[in-house]
Amino acid sequence: MDILTRLNYADHEQVIVLQNRASGLRGFLAIHDTTLGPALGGVRLWRYENEAQALDDALRLSRGMTYKSSLAGLPCGGGKTVLLDHDGLHREQALEAFGRIVESLRGRYFTGRDVGIGDADLAVIGRVTRYVAREAAGEPADICESTAIGVWHGMRACLETLGLRKARVAVQGAGGVGMDLARILKREGMELVVADIDESRAAEASRELGARIVPPDEIYSVDCDVFAPCALGGVVSSVTIPKLRARIVCGCANNVLATPEDGDELARRGILYAPDYLVNAGGLIRGAEFYLRKNSDAGPALAQIYERMKQVVAVAREKNVSTGRVADEMAEARLKKEKKYADLYWPE
Repeated sequence: MDILTRLNYADHEQVIVLQNRASGLRGFLAIHDTTLGPALGGVRLWRYENEAQALDDALRLSRGMTYKSSLAGLPCGGGKTVLLDHDGLHREQALEAFGRIVESLRGRYFTGRDVGIGDADLAVIGRVTRYVAREAAGEPADICESTAIGVWHGMRACLETLGLRKARVAVQGAGGVGMDLARILKREGMELVVADIDESRAAEASRELGARIVPPDEIYSVDCDVFAPCALGGVVSSVTIPKLRARIVCGCANNVLATPEDGDELARRGILYAPDYLVNAGGLIRGAEFYLRKNSDAGPALAQIYERMKQVVAVAREKNVSTGRVADEMAEARLKKEKKYADLYWPE
């Protein structure tokens, strides 16, 4: 499939190919939709197998950001940047080059943290563009925590739907957001099983939270109430679904389903799926509340994830379809306006 066909498939507005030989910058900046406002979405630095894989990731992630924004009722659209990590990359120079491109978009796209990017990286990008979320005086510091809080609200709705007060949760990935979610679950009295490809992070979860640790390839088959994918996407697939022994799938990762049909299969098996872009929208909500609505308290907005999850479950049961299909329809309902390619100046 060529690049224009890929863009047309999900109705992307714009994709910028990033290339800077001096710094080794290579990647893609994808703006999916600005119908509702400027595109928000972080920058991801990852060692992809090839450029086609990186492009596919940018397209899927940016579309997911649009759906997050729409379903949460936010005045913004979705974007995402993926940068290829490779041996010839000069990190600081590459991030500055990327930041200059973001600045040139004049507010159409606002970026922030994603996988592989830390505070120091955001500070580098912030040298050359205003359109980046970074820890500074008065700005929201911990997007991971907000994401985890939102996932807990969604998971709580799922647990209540099935009449569960306490649960065993299998957490896949104990990185920043996965560990924040695990801490919340521990405080709420949940039993934890954790797997991570990084043994040191798994050990930390065991030491701090008393979690039972299992090898990464065994996390799917853990006897549990909730499977919480909190690492990379595409982990719920035709290969892994038959292994699942959970009653609920609800986690922090983006693009959890390998295909939309995998959501249908979960429904057929009686597994309640919390659409990832519904429940993991906490970081986006916090950023949009702060930068767009000038509101420093995102707590009430995060709590609304609980109600939206309840609504999606109710409609799915009424129509006898998967929760993923319902969430898609609800998100798309706000995106029926004609798209217009235009500068979207960021509010001062």
